[in-house]
Amino acid sequence: MRQRLRLVVVTTHPIQYMTPWFRSLSGDPELDLEVVFFRELSAAQQGVGFGQAFQWDVPLREGYQSRVLGVGPGVRDLPSALARLAGAVRQTRPDAALITGWNEPGLAAAYPLMRLLRVPVIVRGDSNALRQRPPHVCLLHRLLLSLVSAAVVVGRSNGQFYLDNQVPAARLFDGAHFVETQRMLTMAQTHQQDREALRAEYGFGDADFVFAFSGKHVPFKRPMLLLEAAALARRRGLPVKLLFAGAGELTPALQERAAALDVPAHLSGFLNQTELWKAYVPADAFVLPSTNRETWGLVTNEAMLFGLPVVVSDQVGCGPDLVIGGETGLVFSGGAEGLTEAMGRLASDREAARAMGLAGRKLVVARYSMAVATAGLKAALAAVAHGGSAA
Repeated sequence: MRQRLRLVVVTTHPIQYMTPWFRSLSGDPELDLEVVFFRELSAAQQGVGFGQAFQWDVPLREGYQSRVLGVGPGVRDLPSALARLAGAVRQTRPDAALITGWNEPGLAAAYPLMRLLRVPVIVRGDSNALRQRPPHVCLLHRLLLSLVSAAVVVGRSNGQFYLDNQVPAARLFDGAHFVETQRMLTMAQTHQQDREALRAEYGFGDADFVFAFSGKHVPFKRPMLLLEAAALARRRGLPVKLLFAGAGELTPALQERAAALDVPAHLSGFLNQTELWKAYVPADAFVLPSTNRETWGLVTNEAMLFGLPVVVSDQVGCGPDLVIGGETGLVFSGGAEGLTEAMGRLASDREAARAMGLAGRKLVVARYSMAVATAGLKAALAAVAHGGSAA
């Protein structure tokens, strides 16, 4: 019987999209997994950006082995973070460490620490080549990635980012960005019978074409642009209405602007994980108009699993992978005019829109799943554990 490979995951805190994967990996007979979190978030910390304190209503630390170091995210916390992380890694004695990016000092410092501990590093993040960065940031990325033995690639632009930063192609392993596919599909099927009643509750009629937005109401996600585009579409005679799921600093302004533009819009407020169906089941299509700060946009995966055609900005990281123009959705460029044109194409041909939604669901199920992500990770782990791509 082949020996199980030991993997330690180093990450900041439990995240609702990642913990189902950790549970799945812990049940894999070929792996011995431990996840090291720098901290857990309080309800207040979890609610940053949403404008309210909350905790996710699905368990985030059940079903897999983990430990919490209990350290903060700042530079002053760095000595404690590194000392505790080094202790955890020495106890675990892993064949490799999977690090989930570099978005805080402790996570960035984990790369040279693993080199000192002689532990190969696998990186899995979602940075992409769509965003221009200043020279000093590019230099930091190249320094960190020079310490990486392998990278699990979540999408096309993510892979290009690694190549642009001099990671050899031989060290790249195809993975996928994903959400919890089966739970989303079950939720979609279970609540499809509630569509008509919920549309009526939200103020949507049978003839209305409803575009949904889901996420934090913050400037870089550009929910206000969706309102402006909807106003243009309605002036052109299209029966467009909007559904804004989520909450945030822009929520009051969205309500005021919708009234000023005379755009019928329902704001559902914050929806927890078991309530996500309320963001998608009543809708006819989904829009993510974000800037390039949206490194992927996992809400797009969610919407597609609910069978919705999608419209995304050409600055959104998932666009090159999930949106096949005219087949699974549309990509728009520029401001409200470009978005209005894309929305008009969907709203004026409902049959084509429905066909795009079904094609998108098939694409996500087949290629952007937990199973694909696991296969990529295991291939990377096998390579670095046996010296195939060691730095």
